[in-house]
Amino acid sequence: MPALLLVYSEPGSAVPLEEFNDWYDNDHVPLCIPIPSFHSWSRWVAADDKKPAHLALYDVDSPDAVNDIPYASFTPRDHAILSQLALVDRRTYTLHEPVHPRAAYSSLAPGPLLSSVEMDIPAEQVAEFDRWCDEEHVPLVAKIPEWVRTRRFVFADASPVLGTDEGLTQSLRQGKEGPQRFLTLHEWESAAALGTEEYEAAIAAWGALKFTGLATRFEQRLFKLHRAWGRE
Repeated sequence: MPALLLVYSEPGSAVPLEEFNDWYDNDHVPLCIPIPSFHSWSRWVAADDKKPAHLALYDVDSPDAVNDIPYASFTPRDHAILSQLALVDRRTYTLHEPVHPRAAYSSLAPGPLLSSVEMDIPAEQVAEFDRWCDEEHVPLVAKIPEWVRTRRFVFADASPVLGTDEGLTQSLRQGKEGPQRFLTLHEWESAAALGTEEYEAAIAAWGALKFTGLATRFEQRLFKLHRAWGRE
């Protein structure tokens, strides 16, 4: 089943940002590129001043891809960097199809701006939520000129939240509930999308879910593309 590996991270004070990016861009992600079950590799940085500020996304064959070698086998530099990071939060999600892309979309060239929405929906409302997203909400979002692609995911599993920043790690452990069950990712050509009437209408629709009590633990984030990779 198509899936997504999502990794939030925060370097903290012990790992300089330049070293963090060098490790991620030149050591860690390149190790993932040859893995047959991995199909895209991208890194993002927060554009909303929230933490965690760093996000990595990998399209994979299934949630079990995190156990594939070499992803599951850390190098000495991995161990050295990871042990000092303020936060590492790895999650896997299954893809809720269909995917809604703009024509001629390439997953190796994602939209340079990414907005994410995480939420919980009561079990008895999930079918209606899916219908609303696919038949009403996504068509509304797709009218925005800067829109590139929308994908929806359902939480599958998560590794323990690790890191040296206890306050940040505790905030993401979220007690026994774990991460929100539903994740939506919208890609955009530019931040110009955020000021359009169509965007405001779409956001108002998300807000209505929250304020009517249908959606709980509702969180929105905004990221800009740091780098994407492809197989040579």
